[in-house]
Amino acid sequence: MTDEAADTSVLVVSCDKYHDLWVPFFTLFFRYWPDCPYPVYLCSNEKTHEDEGVQTLLTGPDLSWSTTLKRCLERLPTPYLILFQEDFLFTKKVDTQRVGALVSCLRNQEAACLRLYPSPPPDRPTQEDPEVGEIATGAAYRVSLQAAIWDKAVLYGLLKDGESPWDLEYAGSERSNSIPRRFLSISGGNRERWPLDYFSTAVVQGKWVREAVALCAREGIRVDETSRAIESAIEPLCRKCLAFLRALKNRVFSGSR
Repeated sequence: MTDEAADTSVLVVSCDKYHDLWVPFFTLFFRYWPDCPYPVYLCSNEKTHEDEGVQTLLTGPDLSWSTTLKRCLERLPTPYLILFQEDFLFTKKVDTQRVGALVSCLRNQEAACLRLYPSPPPDRPTQEDPEVGEIATGAAYRVSLQAAIWDKAVLYGLLKDGESPWDLEYAGSERSNSIPRRFLSISGGNRERWPLDYFSTAVVQGKWVREAVALCAREGIRVDETSRAIESAIEPLCRKCLAFLRALKNRVFSGSR
């Protein structure tokens, strides 16, 4: 095992109320990353996931998303981690060699994080790697909860008790501006060259997204409809309208910097 693999783990952030997503997530995770060299941990409250390839880190009652993650990071044995959320559904084989090279890139540059899913993409290129860019200080979503390699200490320092994931992305991005470390991301160019890819956000407002359910069906995975509902036919249109408004807001915000 390389130093990078020994010092790095995969952490899937979740909680008990999303336990019905664990089977779809881990089925696709190990299907598309069968040679993952890193230990895999699941962040949960009191429920465990019965899979010999997954170690569950129990954090106690669910006080808030950020509090749960802080407790989990206190139990995580590695100084670096690759962060995922439980509703990211993998769609292609992971390029393990490239992920390892990016872990080395983060370590060598002593960066705070390196985003593996460029949403949003970086603001400017770096000299060290033509396919890695830097996220500028003051950029919207400088802290993003898309898949990323993190320095655990930096991530822990960005977390505030009581905050939601959305709070972390918004207020945590503001807090990140005072951290004298680089925030990096793979470039958003050719998607085929991304080291991994997934359907992002399979659950919205507590309901299964219809496209995610269809993806699971194609993969031979049955979702548990007894635990949560599937969104109605009209709700995807509402989501697209909201996404457009958020994108417009981000463009206005970026243009004001």
